[in-house]
Amino acid sequence: MRTRTFALLGLVAGIGTAAQARPDPAIEYKLFASSDGRYKVLFPGPVKTETTDVKAAAGTLKLTLDTVQPADGVIFMVTYVDASDAVAKAPPGPRLDKVRDGNKGADGKVQTDKEIEVGAEKYPGRDLLIEKPTTFVRNRVVIAGNRLYQVLIQGPKEFVTSKDADRFFDSFEVTR
Repeated sequence: MRTRTFALLGLVAGIGTAAQARPDPAIEYKLFASSDGRYKVLFPGPVKTETTDVKAAAGTLKLTLDTVQPADGVIFMVTYVDASDAVAKAPPGPRLDKVRDGNKGADGKVQTDKEIEVGAEKYPGRDLLIEKPTTFVRNRVVIAGNRLYQVLIQGPKEFVTSKDADRFFDSFEVTR
């Protein structure tokens, strides 16, 4: 996939100013299972689902975004998009690099970039922390067959690196 395919995600991740924002401590995490997305995760509130078309080298792809915004400047999000068979057969490293670079954009700085494996299937992925001018984005990118997932939180560094954020990321599971 091309870097511009994920530029939209970078724009989504750059929404808002999160320097002072914190989610309400009374927020309860509830299991959200997406049958279309074939994943489940603990989200801190009602989920808003949107789809958008994204131009890619292989044509137009449908990107789905499931989001919760518990406070101004704090966003929890899971996105998924299905790549073509040709793209899915490409090595995961360069694909994950393109997602990282697209989300970083011109104004971001990658603070951490760690290779991971997710689930019993050991899907390849990356855990990222990106500093933007007014916020931080913590992102787990996972490739499961043709599907690329992004699990992310945007907000103040103290929150996106907190135990609450860990709970969200650790709860993510690819389902069938």
